[in-house]
Amino acid sequence: MEQDPAGDKSAPTAITRAIQALLDRRGIPERKRLGALEAAVGIAYQQVRRRMMGETPWSVDEIKRLAAHFGEPVFRLLGALVDETPGEPAVLQVAGAKLACSVWPGPEAAQCIGPYVAIPGEEPNGWTVVPASEAAGRRVFEVRRLILEAEPPRRVAVVDDDDDLGRAIVQFLRQKGLDALSYTSAEHLRTALETTNFDGYILDWVLGEEKATALLPLIRAKNPAGPVIILTGQIEAGDAEESDLASALTTFRAQLYEKPSRALSLFNALELGFEASPRAR
Repeated sequence: MEQDPAGDKSAPTAITRAIQALLDRRGIPERKRLGALEAAVGIAYQQVRRRMMGETPWSVDEIKRLAAHFGEPVFRLLGALVDETPGEPAVLQVAGAKLACSVWPGPEAAQCIGPYVAIPGEEPNGWTVVPASEAAGRRVFEVRRLILEAEPPRRVAVVDDDDDLGRAIVQFLRQKGLDALSYTSAEHLRTALETTNFDGYILDWVLGEEKATALLPLIRAKNPAGPVIILTGQIEAGDAEESDLASALTTFRAQLYEKPSRALSLFNALELGFEASPRAR
């Protein structure tokens, strides 16, 4: 949230505590936290450090991106700012649909009270919320509050040592509603993958002294089915062997696009791939 630097100094500290609590919930070790936030928000490491020290404020957009990156509702992330106990993760089951939500369970109820009740233990990561009429014979708790939030956008890593090109692709994908992040080296992506899951990837074939093929086993270990797009403009120049490309495309189920490629074509390829793959968590 934007704060007046000359005003109340406690707000940045409260935001820092809320973010630290989120990282605690995610089990991210202390030494990796600034790198994880850098990958989540898409700002420089030193900027993340200054924000976590309370030297500069977090913007509203950064907080939203951080919450979306970790798949948490904004109100859960910032609950500490209003001295609110955060809700518990839950799944609302109604009319055949399953919707992610947060629930504030009340006391255990001997009989169903209210239109919905919360049931513990039926979901691996939280509560199940169902209409009271469907809860017969089950152990139920009152629902004090229930909040639904739209599912976060799909997250895409764009890796290209041409920073201008990478950022242009990222900007277009963000305009199309994707959570796209730009990296300029294979090592930057390796670091991000330690704490971040991606739904899809766009990789330049030649990344400095490395080739994208060095990243593909790690990517497929994290996401076996998500779309992976390889970009190259090096075939005619002789810097990309067609046999190497063909082997990588077949082994790791990737797609090849030659530069310059229309950003809309890359977006459409990602969207088709998302239809056949689960969301990264």
